[in-house]
Amino acid sequence: MKTLLTTLVLFASTALAADKCPISGKPADSSITATGKDGKTVAFCCNKCKAKFEKQNK
Repeated sequence: MKTLLTTLVLFASTALAADKCPISGKPADSSITATGKDGKTVAFCCNKCKAKFEKQNK
């Protein structure tokens, strides 16, 4: 039961984080995305933040 609860909390926090731009913290636009080094798709609030992310993750 403890493992299930931990999994649900981690999933919920990941889902909430995905709704925010990782650069600015503003709400993300699902049409502005890039793929991180880990292979996950990341959404951004604007193309400026996407460019910063891509520059940092070369």
